[in-house]
Amino acid sequence: MCLPLVEMRGIVKRFGENTVLREINFDIRVGEVHALLGGNGAGKSTLMKILMGVHRADAGQILLSGKPVAGADVSETLDLGVAMIFQELSLLPNLTVAENIMFGREPRKPGYRIDGPAVRRLAREHLASHGFSIPVGLKVETLPFAQRQVVEIVRATSFGARVLIMDEPTSALTAREEEKLFELIQSLTARGIGIVYISHRMSEIMRIADRITVLRDGRTNAPIPIAEAELDRISELMSGPSGPVDPHPILTARPVSHARTAGDRPALHVEGLETARTLKNIDLTIMPGEIVGIAGLVGAGRSTLCKAIAGLLRDARGRIEIDGSAVRPGRAHEVLGYGLGFVPEDRRLEGLVLDHRLDVNVALPNIGRLGAGGVLGLVRQSQVSALFYKSIAGLALVARGPGQAAAELSGGNQQKIVVAKWLGSKPRILILDEPTSGVDVKAKADMRAALLRAVQEEGLAILLVNSELDEMLALSQRILLMERGRLIGTVPSGIGVTDLQALLLNGTERAVGEDVVHA
Repeated sequence: MCLPLVEMRGIVKRFGENTVLREINFDIRVGEVHALLGGNGAGKSTLMKILMGVHRADAGQILLSGKPVAGADVSETLDLGVAMIFQELSLLPNLTVAENIMFGREPRKPGYRIDGPAVRRLAREHLASHGFSIPVGLKVETLPFAQRQVVEIVRATSFGARVLIMDEPTSALTAREEEKLFELIQSLTARGIGIVYISHRMSEIMRIADRITVLRDGRTNAPIPIAEAELDRISELMSGPSGPVDPHPILTARPVSHARTAGDRPALHVEGLETARTLKNIDLTIMPGEIVGIAGLVGAGRSTLCKAIAGLLRDARGRIEIDGSAVRPGRAHEVLGYGLGFVPEDRRLEGLVLDHRLDVNVALPNIGRLGAGGVLGLVRQSQVSALFYKSIAGLALVARGPGQAAAELSGGNQQKIVVAKWLGSKPRILILDEPTSGVDVKAKADMRAALLRAVQEEGLAILLVNSELDEMLALSQRILLMERGRLIGTVPSGIGVTDLQALLLNGTERAVGEDVVHA
C-alpha cells in the first residue's frame, strides 16, 4: 500500500492560553479527495496553515511521503509539493494570466531580461495540460472568478504540487462553473494528486469526496469513507449530540411578511438606475418587512446593482428613495444617513477593518449616534461595548471578546460581525450580497434567525443576492431575474431549485415558458 502523501500526527496548537487544536490526526492519500468539515472557528484554517508552514505546531509531527518535515516555511512547503487555493485567491490582479502562472520562474534572455514569448508559451502549455485555453495575455483582474480559480490551480500544479488544499472553492461559482471545477478535480486526482476539500455544501462533498473528517472544538473524528457517510451522523459530529444541526437548516423556516398598513411607504424605491457599463434602466421597489431576492448568473450585474444602490459607484445615475427620502446616486454617506446597510460580497476587503477591534468594527456605522459630533475619540468605551453586545445577541459569535482583532476570527465569525454592525445601526433597508458565502450551516442558521427577527419585529426590508438557490428560495418572498444588467422578470411562485437553476442556465422562455412574469 502506498504511503500517504501527507500525515499529520498529534498536532497541537495554542494561541496564548487558548488551545485551538488538540492531538489532531489527519492524512491525505494519493489520488483522493479528503473533505475537511467543521463549523466556523473549529480550527480548519489553523490546521491547514500549519500544514502550509504559516503557523508552527506546538506539538506533533508532519510527514510528507513518509519523511518527517520540521520547521518548513511556506516557500519550502510549496517546494515540497503542497499548495493551497484560498477562498479569496492569491493572484496578482494587475498581472497577466501568463505572468501569474510563471511568477518567480520566468525564463530569462541574455542579460537577465524576462523572455515574454517563452513565458506566454509555457503558460499556454500548462493551461492546455488541464484542457483550458484562457488567453494568457489578459490581466487577471478582467477574468470572471471561475477563470481566476483555474489560473490559481494551474499555477499550483505547474510547481509540481502533489497536494492541493481547496478552501470553499465553489462559494462564488455558478452551477455550470461548479461542473467544470468538479471535472478538473477528477482529472487532478486521476494524476495522483491528493486534495483537501473544505466546504460547507454537503451535496458537493457527498458527490466528490472519498473520505470525510469532521473537526470540532479542536478535535477530529476518525475519517469516514464516503460510502458510510450519513448526513445525520455528520451533523451530530459537527454540532454535538445535544443539538445536531440540520444539514439544510435554511429550509426549515420561511419568512412571514411584516404587518403593513395601507399608508406604508416603500423601504426602497429605485427608478431608471444605470451605470456606464453594466446596469440598464433598473426599476425596483421593496416594502418594509419584505425580502426580495435577485437571481442571475455570474456577470449578470447583481453585485453592481447592490453597490449602485449603496452609493458606492460614482457613475450611477437614476432615482433612489429610502423610506420616502430621495438620495443622490454615488453618495454612500447620504445612503447610510437615510438608513441603508450593506453586507458586501468580500467581507475582508470591503466589510471589515481587519486590524481593528470587534467592537470598533460594530460601532463604525453608529459613531454619529454614540458620541458628540460623531468623533470616535469622544465616544465612551462603555457605549461601544454596550452596542457590541446588543448587536451580536443571538448570533452565537465565537470570539475571545470585543477587544479581539477582526483578522483573528474565522470567516464565518467575521461575517457575523459584518451582519451585526448593520443590524446594530437599525437600518430600514439591508442589502446582502452573498451573505453566507463560506459560512457553515450553524452560522447560517444563527444569521438567518437574527435577520428574520429584524424583518418581523422591526419591518426591516432586505435585498438578497445569493448563489445558493435553496437558501434564496427559502428566504425570499419575491425573486427577480437579472440578466446582462437588466431585471427581466419575476420568478414564478412555488418554483423549485432545479427549475430555477434551469431558468438561469437556459433562459427564461425555454426553462419555464409562459409562467415567467416579465418585467
